[in-house]
Amino acid sequence: MKRINLLFVLFLGCTQLFSQSDIYNVNQIEIKKTYEEISPIGKYRYDSISYENARNQKKYIFETFNYKSDGLEISGYLCRPKKTIGKKVPVIIYNRGGTGNFGRLSEEDLPDFYWLARNGFAVYASNYRFVGDMGKIDQSGGDDINDVVNLYEIIKRIDYIDSSNVFMMGVSRGGMMTYQSLKKIKINAAAVIGGVADLKLQAIQRPIFISGWSDLDEEYNYKGLANILPEFNKNSEKYLNERSAIEWADEINTPLYILHSRQDGRVSVTGAIKLVQQLDFYGKEYKFKIYDRKSHGLPYSKFDSFEEIIGWFKSHIK
Repeated sequence: MKRINLLFVLFLGCTQLFSQSDIYNVNQIEIKKTYEEISPIGKYRYDSISYENARNQKKYIFETFNYKSDGLEISGYLCRPKKTIGKKVPVIIYNRGGTGNFGRLSEEDLPDFYWLARNGFAVYASNYRFVGDMGKIDQSGGDDINDVVNLYEIIKRIDYIDSSNVFMMGVSRGGMMTYQSLKKIKINAAAVIGGVADLKLQAIQRPIFISGWSDLDEEYNYKGLANILPEFNKNSEKYLNERSAIEWADEINTPLYILHSRQDGRVSVTGAIKLVQQLDFYGKEYKFKIYDRKSHGLPYSKFDSFEEIIGWFKSHIK
């Protein structure tokens, strides 16, 4: 009987452990490509020294994982300290940019995650639900917001995560995802690089996000919001307002750092300026930095963007 009881207790302990995080299919990965082998975009994002440092370091672990969101299986990437037993680590939820499969997380994002993690954080990033076969019908700020919110709820239950110190960072479309998520969850602070704050302006300046495109490899083509969201012509103002933080800045109660280039050719700084004006009007806590060199993602190899963000997060650690 004693042996049976012991096994039963062990079984219960394992059940509690596994149900605690709801993260599964966790696989450790490595940065395999050398700097010379990565894409031109990768070489723009990273200098060779920082990239190779991330590739060869031994103190942090890169992993892929899956989790459930509204019954769907969502994939993600993470970077965490190798030694977490007995530790509580602050966490950054990283919201990627791109649309559908264009901008989908890959090995080339890991040096960014390492840079953030080595400054005292674990980093979790979701691919959202509209990838793979669903990439062409990306709602860009629709049901996929739940993938960020649900990841947040899951992360808080992980043993080594310090649930009292949760932060969020979004780039480009990920900025829009961040703004929308902040209406639903409470975190310490957030930062946005080149984020979409006014989708109505974005629709005027880059209408392909409304009409779609078909000139890329089939995997990366996109139908456009007008061909995805029900009765778009009738409800377009509602859909665009839902995705435009300038329309509901009063609902953002998280300390927010917005970083943008004056010469951003993909997302106009005008939207960011409008949002800051609204945040100021409502007396929200924010910080705003405009760079005067041409860039969209403000990579840390060329800007002080990540240093600024880490400083902002650390000033809001409890």
